[in-house]
Amino acid sequence: MTDPMSVLAMTGATTIVAAMATSMWESARGGVAALFRRRGDDEATAIAVQLDGDAHLVAGEDDTEGVREELIRPWARRLAALLREHPEAADELRRVVEEVAAGLPRTEQHWTQNVSAHSGGTAFGAQGPGSSVHIHRHATPDGADPGDNAPAGGASGDGSSV
Repeated sequence: MTDPMSVLAMTGATTIVAAMATSMWESARGGVAALFRRRGDDEATAIAVQLDGDAHLVAGEDDTEGVREELIRPWARRLAALLREHPEAADELRRVVEEVAAGLPRTEQHWTQNVSAHSGGTAFGAQGPGSSVHIHRHATPDGADPGDNAPAGGASGDGSSV
């Protein structure tokens, strides 16, 4: 997830899934279905059905946070694919995210994420609306993995916002 559209897709997915089984659900559902209407009414209907099924899973499980965590990645993929096809949808997705996030109960706005990079890799993490993108790089001069998760060269979050 290196480009801004992928970060936006992840932020959107995180927010949409957090809204499942909350008072903001209908707003989230309607906003996402409207986004997918760009692919036609049949696609929007199919997405609405998928959203309803996933929200039903969240509402019916004792481990709602575990179910939500499992649903984020598939929704991020769906949103990223839509944004690749229709980059003009980015502003609308941002509006949906901001509206939904503003109405979520405080307990639904708290996420924890651990991101690390190893052996010269780069890791990107983003959460929630207005996310800061944190970039972590890990490398050694000889390419060896020193066995810790500390960012190399003092690289840390760049503070850029989505």
